[in-house]
Amino acid sequence: MRRTTLTFRLSGPDIQRDLLHEFALHHDVIACALDGDGTAKISVQTSNAPAALWDVRATVGMFDDAAEELEPQ
Repeated sequence: MRRTTLTFRLSGPDIQRDLLHEFALHHDVIACALDGDGTAKISVQTSNAPAALWDVRATVGMFDDAAEELEPQ
């Protein structure tokens, strides 16, 4: 099955840490912290199924109302 990677800019490192923990509990999801430009970001790889993508976006939204999904580079 194809996979998709979604990247989000987050409000802060505490939320990043909490989301990494949360996604570690999800089946077939790989989440990584992205640091380097001074902002907290997270990259989440999941299946390309619409329900899986929705689940990732909804989970990020539950933890961080101000999260911003970034376009793929």
